[in-house]
Amino acid sequence: MQRVKKLMVLPAALLLTSCTVMDVVGPRANGEIMSLAKQASADWVFGDPSREQWHEMRKKQSEELKNEALRLCGLDAQGETPASCDVGYGDTDLPATGNASALLERTVVAADKVPEESVDLVVAQAVDAVALAPVDLDRIEGPLADDTASAADLLARENALYYGLGIALAHADGDLRARIGALREASHERTAALTRLLDGADGQALVPAAGYSFADGYTEPETADQAAELVKTMQGDLVKQWRYAAAHAESKQWREAAILLAAHAQRA
Repeated sequence: MQRVKKLMVLPAALLLTSCTVMDVVGPRANGEIMSLAKQASADWVFGDPSREQWHEMRKKQSEELKNEALRLCGLDAQGETPASCDVGYGDTDLPATGNASALLERTVVAADKVPEESVDLVVAQAVDAVALAPVDLDRIEGPLADDTASAADLLARENALYYGLGIALAHADGDLRARIGALREASHERTAALTRLLDGADGQALVPAAGYSFADGYTEPETADQAAELVKTMQGDLVKQWRYAAAHAESKQWREAAILLAAHAQRA
């Protein structure tokens, strides 16, 4: 009879001592996102503090990734992050890589593992990291097995930029002329890389258009100030297109190349 009484009071004890079912079986922080966050934190905590830009960037990126993990967990009925969503790093420390190339390599693989809605953030972090130093485009080799339509679209955009910079050049002052020259040279380098990637593709895709007209939002300049604004707008829009292409790449080959090219354009 004594045993029966114990069994009858056990459920009541469980109700008094338990938290919520969500604490036990609730959402967990995404493992791949947290792995990237932990490496970013290691690069910040254990990295070379003399590399101030890298040091501070990796600190910011670790926080962004932890916040992304929390966002993915969602909120409970009380509007709070579930207790099951642990974004701690645990007791194991990772060595600092201090290396944008290592982050690039990791990102190319991780982009296929993180939730689709997190890819933009993960790829953007790699672009920003690579852009901290001069970008060697000679490492990009072709031909592309996939994503040729995306690469051809970016080649067309680079050709349009080159043409638009030529229009702005006619109204530029000394400083702006030097800026346009540097941007055109950088665009030429990206065009060469894209041509290698598209080797064997439809030759028509590699040929610049015979002429261009200004799309909505762009105005043909008549003064030096207008030329400067046009250059700023065109270059900024091109960087956005490159970052978009990198985040939406279907293949690892194009994702890596697009991250490098986006960083190259951003650095310019």
